[in-house]
Amino acid sequence: MTMSVTSIAADNSASVEIRSRPGPNCYLCKAPGKLLYEGLTDRLFDAPGSWNLKLCPNPSCGLIWLDPMPIELDIGKAYERYYTHEPELDEHFTSREPRIKRVKAALARLYEFGWRLTPFYREHRKLDVMCLDGRSPGRVLEVGCGNGQRLAQLRALGWDVQGQEVDEKAAAQARRSFGIHVFLGSLNQAEFPDDEFDAVVMSHVMEHVHDPVGLLAECKRVLKAGGSLVSITPNARAWGHARFGAHWYGLDPPRHLLLYSRSTLAQLALNCGFREVRAWTTAARSHWILGGSLRIEYGEAQDTWAVIKRGVRQTALHIAALAAWRRNPDSGEECVLQASK
Repeated sequence: MTMSVTSIAADNSASVEIRSRPGPNCYLCKAPGKLLYEGLTDRLFDAPGSWNLKLCPNPSCGLIWLDPMPIELDIGKAYERYYTHEPELDEHFTSREPRIKRVKAALARLYEFGWRLTPFYREHRKLDVMCLDGRSPGRVLEVGCGNGQRLAQLRALGWDVQGQEVDEKAAAQARRSFGIHVFLGSLNQAEFPDDEFDAVVMSHVMEHVHDPVGLLAECKRVLKAGGSLVSITPNARAWGHARFGAHWYGLDPPRHLLLYSRSTLAQLALNCGFREVRAWTTAARSHWILGGSLRIEYGEAQDTWAVIKRGVRQTALHIAALAAWRRNPDSGEECVLQASK
């Protein structure tokens, strides 16, 4: 197997490298991929390298993947400046300018007030708690729990929560801020007992892993009979992807290794032995994905007026994405997978 290296000069002039390996064929159906994008770089968090994305030409598959793909030993280097390492982990993007921060906060409050009046707000809240709000509480494991905010919400609903995270800084934040027990390491390394959890949830995790089949198999093993799996990922066939192309935030090279459509995600779960598989797309939380896409396309706003203009544009795009989803239910920015063991 050929291995390549991509590098940039870091602030301290040391060389930062992410080794990669070629992946010309589809992970799921093994079909040779078609070049979708070439020479993509990380415009938001400055991870090193130039990356290509391939598309599976098989209509029943449609997987998108990085080729070449970072090797597992080096993928952590893509997260050195990621938003989970910011002091305010609930903000996907931060500004060093206090005045701009205040303007952003005011716009966010105004948007939230208006958003609460729409019929989509309930769906937004349902996704925030991984569609578990209508279930009797039990034991829940969040794979890739990040800073623990979601588990804190589930705990408030009565769930007995457990987290797993490979990012040491994010795991430490979850423990410090919410007192949540988080296993630091991969899900396989945690060695949870069989049939341990009533629910296993993952939000924007599967696109980051090299072996989603292995991940789903381990999730299934630790679930109780009849237990629920819920996973949310970016939708490769999203309206925002069609609108922004290579600037779509959901691509996020080199951290997003594999991107799924609704049908691809459902088939993957069926292949892993899950039952009662449902998959759908949603535009309810597309605001932040489209906002990230604007930042990639136009850069970070440098003055108050630019921040206001981008806030207006972001809101207009969210409305357009909701309208597109009404016309085509497969065009939401996120895919949701729900299945039972």
